[in-house]
Amino acid sequence: MRLRFVFALPAILAGLSGCLGGSSGDPVVVEGDFPVAFVQRDLSAIGNPTDGAIYVPGGDLILVDLASPSADKKNITATIVQGPHDVSDPEVSYDGKRLLFAMKAPQWQNNSTWNLFEYDTESRTLTRLITDETLANAGDDVDPAYLPDGRIVFSSNRQAATRKKMNDEGKVQPYAYRDEYEREATIVLHVLEPSSQAITQISFNQSHDRNPTVLMSGEILFARWDHVGNRNHFPLFTTNPDGTGIFIHYGAFSPGNSFLHPREMPDGRVMSDLMPLSRTHEGGAVMIVDVKNFTDNDQPANDTATGKGQVQARPEFPASTGREYSVNGRYTTPYPLWDGTNRALVAFKTNPRPEDAQTEINALGEAEPQESPPRYGIYMLDLDTDQLRPIALPDPGGNMAYIDPVALIPRDAGCRVSRPDGCLPTAKADKLPKAERLQVAATTEETLAKQGLAILNVKSVYDTDSQGLMGDSMLVAGEGLPKTAEGLPDLARMKDPNDTAYAQRVARFIRVTRAVPTPPGMSREQIGEFDFEMQQILGYAPIEPDGSFKIQVPADTPIGVVVVDRNGRALQTHTNWIQARPGETRTCNGCHSPRRGSALNASPIAGDHRDALSGESMAETRTRLLAANDATVDIPAMALSRDMYSEDYWNPTPGPALAIDYAGLTTPSPVDSDGVITINYPDHIQPLWEKACIGCHDSTTFAADLDLSGGTGGFGRMTSYQELTIGDPVLDQNGLPIITIDEDGEVMMEREAPLVDVGSSRQSSRSSHLMEVLYHTELRASRDLPATPTVDHSGMLNASELRLIAEWIDLGAQYYNDPFENGADSPGSEGGALKVLNETRGGLQGLDQEVFDADVQPILLQRCGACHQAFGNTGTLPDLNAPNPQFIRSNRFVLTGNPDGDFNVTVGMVSDVCNRQDNELLLRPVSDSSGAPSNPMHPLVNGVPVLDATGQEYHTILNWITAAATDNGC
Repeated sequence: MRLRFVFALPAILAGLSGCLGGSSGDPVVVEGDFPVAFVQRDLSAIGNPTDGAIYVPGGDLILVDLASPSADKKNITATIVQGPHDVSDPEVSYDGKRLLFAMKAPQWQNNSTWNLFEYDTESRTLTRLITDETLANAGDDVDPAYLPDGRIVFSSNRQAATRKKMNDEGKVQPYAYRDEYEREATIVLHVLEPSSQAITQISFNQSHDRNPTVLMSGEILFARWDHVGNRNHFPLFTTNPDGTGIFIHYGAFSPGNSFLHPREMPDGRVMSDLMPLSRTHEGGAVMIVDVKNFTDNDQPANDTATGKGQVQARPEFPASTGREYSVNGRYTTPYPLWDGTNRALVAFKTNPRPEDAQTEINALGEAEPQESPPRYGIYMLDLDTDQLRPIALPDPGGNMAYIDPVALIPRDAGCRVSRPDGCLPTAKADKLPKAERLQVAATTEETLAKQGLAILNVKSVYDTDSQGLMGDSMLVAGEGLPKTAEGLPDLARMKDPNDTAYAQRVARFIRVTRAVPTPPGMSREQIGEFDFEMQQILGYAPIEPDGSFKIQVPADTPIGVVVVDRNGRALQTHTNWIQARPGETRTCNGCHSPRRGSALNASPIAGDHRDALSGESMAETRTRLLAANDATVDIPAMALSRDMYSEDYWNPTPGPALAIDYAGLTTPSPVDSDGVITINYPDHIQPLWEKACIGCHDSTTFAADLDLSGGTGGFGRMTSYQELTIGDPVLDQNGLPIITIDEDGEVMMEREAPLVDVGSSRQSSRSSHLMEVLYHTELRASRDLPATPTVDHSGMLNASELRLIAEWIDLGAQYYNDPFENGADSPGSEGGALKVLNETRGGLQGLDQEVFDADVQPILLQRCGACHQAFGNTGTLPDLNAPNPQFIRSNRFVLTGNPDGDFNVTVGMVSDVCNRQDNELLLRPVSDSSGAPSNPMHPLVNGVPVLDATGQEYHTILNWITAAATDNGC
């Protein structure tokens, strides 16, 4: 039984299908009168794309019965809810009679988290959709949308399936993992069946999946925070309602950063707003995206496409899509109308002229104009006339923002195809095997689903869209990639055992990794120096000569796939998470394949090898034959191997197998009791230096320019780690560090390239100078090997040891890839000990959030906020020929102004409450140019440290930590 709360309101929906209304002077109501709903929220609740579920009391659902500024505003939720509450994300049913939205009202009906509600405009009743109180409050549920079959898709940090997976593994106390800034619990996609109350998690990203909406095809379109390594933006993704087929839809390499609030237009294009990652209150420009004909702004999906993939809806009055001052104001939450007109509802705010704006001094002491607060109003945008007309003018009191407008009209007049059901999207049936079938699994899909597995079938790793991610730019001298007359990789030559290209091919193995979700209380500094999150290696499989592979992977798990060479070194670092549902087979052209178009490995090339069926890739042929010989379902043929092993299957006179294992290790093995490879720098990499390198590379020897000793260096990490991962500062003519500020206003210190370099998708073990030295071979690093090296390091480490170092670098050169202090499973144990949150590296410190909100956060925002923002990128690849200076990445400590998120990330900067002054939160901002590479300095601001260790602000933060120290018995 759903909970219903009935109350009396006037009949506000009269005239839904009536004639034009309003006075003759009303400029808005031009194509029929209809009610409009929107939310009003406190200005401080208008956050950033990186914020998943901000709660600020004062939000309400507002309804006006006419699209006109003269219409009365009726506060729906305030009439019902007694006590503080907040409202967000309204959506309209396809018949225009119901409103779906999210609300948090802690003192009313025990809605302690964001819950899903539905308001029926005819019966004037309000229903909480998840009726069980405990279940409803198991997470924050936001961004709801109707599926055509009656189910509800929404975003939530309840992470239901992920927690269950942790529980089933029995080695980790289930926890809500944090986004990849370690700030707040990640919201991902879930589906609710209202009648049965069943909730299914369908996406498994490590950062937010936001704003789901349903396309006419029945697919779900949503904005994904695609944040892996230096890739940090919100492109548009699609998925089926059961979570199968999740894939990039638009924006992987397009200008702009965050495509938020997408909605399909009647002509099949998508309307979205486009904004930076933070600091504009989710404000940007309204964009119209031609997803039918473009996969990216400059990437047509067919031969007939012309122009660009995205254009501003108001080209004569363009708004800024970045952080620069937007003279023409900013927009958010657009809503295209499906009423036969070419119009949209938008939330819009104006800005003063730059010369009239208030100014703020940036980190370099320069005055910058500041935009107005997010006092959005609701407007009607006519796309034909470029006119913007008011419906709800900004709050006259200046305390509220009006956003998320929706029109209560049935979706019929604007339908592209005449339908009797009111232009409902196609209802897509679930593709996954039903639970009852899994008990007597008879098919490959059912067997896989029962075991929690899926299949990843890639036609060729050389098919990587327009970015050349597996082309010549990844190779070095002597590594030829044969080309066709059209300039494409010549798969026919590489798959021919009689061609020299067969033996010379570079791509030999696929490495599969899984993301390790970050628990609360752990900071990026505990994880490591670079921008990658923790990962663990699940195993390897051979890449066939045509570039194909077909493997089984764990379902409902964020995984990465990386192409490696015959020495186990990655040709690039993976910067996308892939997921598959239980029993699903994901088939694609290549690792970074275009969404549409034919694959390189298609007929007549596909199938042109021995034992093949028509159109088969080599991987499809080989796994089919192996499965037949195994006399079982073809799962073992696709299983991952702990080691790299590949037989020369296709050559009539095969050469020796290619194999790299850990047999040569005399130091601790990184393989746990389940066969998963977990590499922690202190446990697995430092022992290699102690064994082979410390005789020359410590602080007292002739090679002291590289100190590989295991002592503690800067901020609690080993000296060797700091030496390898942080380049020396580049000094100016006066011997001072060079401080620059980029176009986003981020302050950076220029540094030389470190020996280990994994800054982008094109940087990996093959681009790290350390590997060049260890192999004594020119690879892809930015510095050259000396013509006559003092010492030839090749041969100092065996193949197993070199494999381990390459794996560590390719995973992101992390300090830890296990978030718990008790480390990987103990050898010989039955599954290892339970890992719990009080064993998180860095620890939960018991710091007081109320004191932080009142005293500490204002200091951090004032002193640090200008630089420590959520700086994103567009996904654009770097210029491989450009110089490669390294910088301290100040965005590793991210402040956005959201108290909860800022508290979480700040706690991670406090690793030891008993040694208060030694925590990075206090050490970094008081450091100066006396810092050494092993104790990385903070850039000075106007020639002085950010914080004065004798000042009041420093001691306010110190006292906050001191209170926690007392509670911890220090």
